Amino acid sequence: MDAEIIAIGSELLLGVTIDTNSAYLARQLAAAGVNVYRKTVVGDNERRITAAVREALERADLVICTGGLGPTLDDVTREAVAAALDRPLEFHPELLDQIAARFAAMNRPMSESNRRQAYVPAGARIIPNPRGTAPAFLVEDERGTVIVLPGVPGEMRYLFETAVLPYLRDERGITTVILVRTLHAVGLSESVIGERIADLMQQANPTVGISAKRARYELRIGARAESQAEAEAMIARTEAIIRERLGPYLLGDEDLPTTVSRLLRERQQTIALYEGIAQAPVFKALLSLPNVEQVLRGAEIHPLDSPADAQASSDLAYAGAANVAERWQSTIGLGVQSASGPNDQGFTAVSLALVTPDGERRLTRPFDLRSADGFEFIGTAALDLLRRYLNGESE
Repeated sequence: MDAEIIAIGSELLLGVTIDTNSAYLARQLAAAGVNVYRKTVVGDNERRITAAVREALERADLVICTGGLGPTLDDVTREAVAAALDRPLEFHPELLDQIAARFAAMNRPMSESNRRQAYVPAGARIIPNPRGTAPAFLVEDERGTVIVLPGVPGEMRYLFETAVLPYLRDERGITTVILVRTLHAVGLSESVIGERIADLMQQANPTVGISAKRARYELRIGARAESQAEAEAMIARTEAIIRERLGPYLLGDEDLPTTVSRLLRERQQTIALYEGIAQAPVFKALLSLPNVEQVLRGAEIHPLDSPADAQASSDLAYAGAANVAERWQSTIGLGVQSASGPNDQGFTAVSLALVTPDGERRLTRPFDLRSADGFEFIGTAALDLLRRYLNGESE
């Protein structure tokens, strides 16, 4: 079964409200073995919602809509879905009774506008909503099935889990399983990783995808099978290939901060930080470590007092690392220092230095500090330098 999700609400398009419903539904449908091929966001406009539903039915067997079931005039999902399916709206007195009973239970008067919520497309199956006043419904049409749920996240999730999932399993016979495993990589560019696993990214099942953030990479393996054991075996085979091709750059199930925190504790190491950058990207990165209070002894943020080139920044990073390690009696000192300004291409040299019981390590790289991303990349580089040392990897 192929599905599409349509999130309805002008507030979603304006950025006032974040669409968390679509993400939840995508995860749940994938776990139930339903392929989600597209997600659409539409404002509170009957004509556009109607068009979105019709277009989705041309591609998918299942369309799930959320939002627009309230009592106000801008809640037009009922009308739009009815129009998309070429069906009239029908009034259901029992629905109005349920809505009235809920208002009575809350000791609140019911407005006449709530009567609109008792209309659903002809032939629709009503999904009672004990968590709110907006009844949901599903319509089985020759073009596909349309399920319409409230936009309130708590109501939507409850109805999906108690009504929609049982419908998909018991009546539509959905028995397949889709499992997703996320692996983390660092130290290579996205393009290089993509080249090394290009053939895996082109296969249909299991699927492999990559996403990047702060120079850290998530590799998602998704497998569709008739049983969980079969899906897990498919994922394991693909993961083994990825591990072979990426080698030490693949962290595995743990993300970078979790890996560094674990290694520090396992090696019984502590760290102190000297950072000569006012934005303190490495300090912020260290704060993302789980249980950071167990491994970070102290930190000094001291921006440059005088101009420094790349060589001077390297020396300052080393001196700062040695100083803080001694001051706070940590086993590792980490120093960070940027040069005074960018070169002709707009890149600024940033130096990292580790002072450890085994000696020192230094690294100087150019970063584009004209955007916030550049500072986040520095934090990633520092954590990866720590990781490689703690793993006993060469510089």
